Amino acid sequence: MSEIKKINQDVLDDANKIFKLLGNPVRLQILYILSQEKLNVGSIAEILELEQSATSHQLSLLKEAQLVTSERDGKSIYYQLDDNHVSHIIEDTLKHVEHSQKHKK
Repeated sequence: MSEIKKINQDVLDDANKIFKLLGNPVRLQILYILSQEKLNVGSIAEILELEQSATSHQLSLLKEAQLVTSERDGKSIYYQLDDNHVSHIIEDTLKHVEHSQKHKK
């Protein structure tokens, strides 16, 4: 048998934090929305029918985990995914769910 590798503990801890963040439906929706377009807090809150303060809190957590970034444009702050890796995580997860649901039927 070839040598089986394990995930480095620091990487494992950080990956676990990301999966915990993705386990929240609101945060997952935010990431999915941001995979389509750069938006400000007010627009995201409106789309999700949430209070702006609740949306800001979720965005803060996602930004802390380096899943989203922000940039100021005048008085507004716009959020977007940090990089393509984040969109791949979301896309691959949704594709897997669709695949699993097809095979349940």
